[in-house]
Amino acid sequence: MNIQSFSNYPTPEAAGIPSAAILRFLKALERQRVCLHSLLILRHNQIVYEANWAPMHSDELHRMYSVSKSFVSVAIGLLASERKISLDDVLADYFPEYDKSSLHPYTAKATIRDMLKMSSLFNDQPYDGAKDTDWISTFFATKPEHESGTVMCYDTMATILCTAIVERVTGQKILDYLRPRLLDPIGFSKDAWCVETPEGVSWAGSGILCSALDLAKFANVCMHYGEYEGRQLLPRDYMIEATSYQISNMINKRTFQSGYGYQFWLLPENGFACLGMGSQLAACFPDLDLVFVTTGDTQELGDRQYAALHLFFDLILPEVQDAPLASAPETFAKLQEKTRNLCLLLTPGQATHEMMHEVNDTCYLMDENPMGIRNIRFHFNPEENEGTLYYENTRSEKEIHFGLRKQVFGEFPETHYSGKRISVPLGRGYRYAASAAWDAPGTLTIYCYIIDDYLGLLKMNFAFKEDRVTVYSDKAAEWFLDDYVGSASGRKE
Repeated sequence: MNIQSFSNYPTPEAAGIPSAAILRFLKALERQRVCLHSLLILRHNQIVYEANWAPMHSDELHRMYSVSKSFVSVAIGLLASERKISLDDVLADYFPEYDKSSLHPYTAKATIRDMLKMSSLFNDQPYDGAKDTDWISTFFATKPEHESGTVMCYDTMATILCTAIVERVTGQKILDYLRPRLLDPIGFSKDAWCVETPEGVSWAGSGILCSALDLAKFANVCMHYGEYEGRQLLPRDYMIEATSYQISNMINKRTFQSGYGYQFWLLPENGFACLGMGSQLAACFPDLDLVFVTTGDTQELGDRQYAALHLFFDLILPEVQDAPLASAPETFAKLQEKTRNLCLLLTPGQATHEMMHEVNDTCYLMDENPMGIRNIRFHFNPEENEGTLYYENTRSEKEIHFGLRKQVFGEFPETHYSGKRISVPLGRGYRYAASAAWDAPGTLTIYCYIIDDYLGLLKMNFAFKEDRVTVYSDKAAEWFLDDYVGSASGRKE
């Protein structure tokens, strides 16, 4: 069942899925501007369809965000099967540095099972993101908002505590613990890794980096309840329990309100899923022996960030048949052509505008503003359909290269954002893909997608009028690019 050892189905029809349905799905993604990076559909342990939005690819490491939580669930299940822990153990017993007698009564009795069900003590994560230096201490010091094990409130701290327990009990990082038991046997990437919390625990609530193909392999084993090539790599009873209804998520807005298991989301059609911010997902349908995997960056869509999953339910899943379908060579050829031409979303608008020549190499001095931008200047290269934004902020002089209705790649000009560990600067700029377009008279918009170990989108709007410019900038990213949010006006030097 190692996916890399299988050939693709010759056509989707051979796997009982119409090429026409997948083609409609791709067109719907385009219309709704859903920014995917990779897509895999598996059936009967073979690849039915694969798509990659250039320059992304399904075999490169990609941030999985909260998909990581499902890996933690599997590690906890393995530990329990080895009788090293029990799901009903009290959390505080694994953190003896916090005197149980001084803890709030709700905190003192919270269990591992409560955390697995995402039924923690808080309505949201209690730690203050990258500003907090010890998330576990914050958990034990913060007054609970309700009893654990009662209601589901999405709290990544619940997963971090489970991760810390795995690492304390085993003396290993969580991926190292999983390698000989699961990851190596299924051919998981050797260089997969996990971002760390400020105190050094694997941030496996959000920080695993692996490939889309790795995720497909992991999900495929989970869909078979831990069985792989006749071997039971994961405890079957636990995997059935983990992917079954454990708690209501009826007021959670993240996805379908079908219930929640142990760090797995439940779906209609007897499905379940690993879900992560920005369209990282693996949806499993055991009754159909079908896995649907995507990676991407749809953070800007907010409550619609799982649009790809909903479109899959609407356009592909109803068309899946048990038996192979009649071949459809013309439609399959169209699907292949569409697949070959997929690329990261471009900024909508026109590549050229008469204003481009008027503002080229003009320096604008900016009024005082929350972003600390002191001046800006554009240089355009019409022959290459490219340009550069030069600017100075409170740190130094910067530049961002962009394409005009095409992608240009570079390193974002800030080096203080987090790297291997939260709050520890990476020391280099995140890799980016940037495109720009004139989307209104006198207005240039730049979309700068961060495509590194952290994912995000910076959107900058520049409106030119007479001798003045107004900048409006916003971001869709977790804990970085905050210093690029705001607006500012200025005039020609």
